[in-house]
Amino acid sequence: MVRLSTIIGLLGVTLFLSRAAHCADAPTTAPASTASSVTGTVIAEGDVPLAEMVVYLESPDPDRAMPPAPPAVKLSQKDAQFAPKMVVITVGQSVEFLNDEARPIEHNVFSNSPAKRFDLGLYGPGQSKTVTFDKPGPVALLCSIHRYMDGMIYVAPTPYTSRVNPEGKYEIANVPPGDWIVKTWQRRKRFLEQSVPVKVVADKPTDLTLELKRK
Repeated sequence: MVRLSTIIGLLGVTLFLSRAAHCADAPTTAPASTASSVTGTVIAEGDVPLAEMVVYLESPDPDRAMPPAPPAVKLSQKDAQFAPKMVVITVGQSVEFLNDEARPIEHNVFSNSPAKRFDLGLYGPGQSKTVTFDKPGPVALLCSIHRYMDGMIYVAPTPYTSRVNPEGKYEIANVPPGDWIVKTWQRRKRFLEQSVPVKVVADKPTDLTLELKRK
């Protein structure tokens, strides 16, 4: 004779398995992204190298949390040139400087810029050295071996940056909603820099034209 407790136990197991199967079959919905974008055009008078300009976002709240710094970027040294000539990174990001010469030529990278002062010394082909940039601002690159070899790293205060293309367009993607300040930086200081407050709304792109005026 089957005991009542045994029947109750079997019913409980059946009910548990039924609920588990129902949960497994139910579709899972990922939370919708609330990030948006800031896009626009930079307008400047005359024939200027727009591709040497940067548009970036800065938070008015200095305590606002930022995403971790992206992985290191590579910067090559070959034929007495840095390649690329200009790199945009974010605070906390690293740059790996590679000597890519095919011949036995040593290179050196140094900078006396306030945002990062360093001197990597001499190192040969196939070798590399890495520097982490922990302050925002421009970092001019030089080589003690090649007098006219120069490059530029711009360290943005946040990862929300964009190089301006030759047509003056920029696009900053995956921007969290909230209050931001849109700022500009130019490698060649021909114009007054822009600083424009904006409010980014979830899932609604912000379009902003930046007109640079002569100093």
